[in-house]
Amino acid sequence: MRVIKDAIQNKQVLLILYKGLPRIIEAYICGKNSTGQEFVRGYQIGGTSCTDDIGWKILDMKKIQAAIEIPEHHFAKPRQGYVRNDPVITTVYAQV
Repeated sequence: MRVIKDAIQNKQVLLILYKGLPRIIEAYICGKNSTGQEFVRGYQIGGTSCTDDIGWKILDMKKIQAAIEIPEHHFAKPRQGYVRNDPVITTVYAQV
């Protein structure tokens, strides 16, 4: 969780292992929903997915098996479609 929060604050690109598949994401917000489930919303820019490979994703934190920051890879501004104060994530731990 700390790696994801730091990456959000620093606009650092992440390599995550999610449900056994590698994904490269720009994480924009993490926190929990009204039932206490923890999520991260990010824009997937590479890697593999069970659905569309590129685009906005809401990821269940319990299914993230590993997360590392990719050195020297940052994003400058939010992607089109980013909504600050995401309606799914009611308790925010970190956000762009």
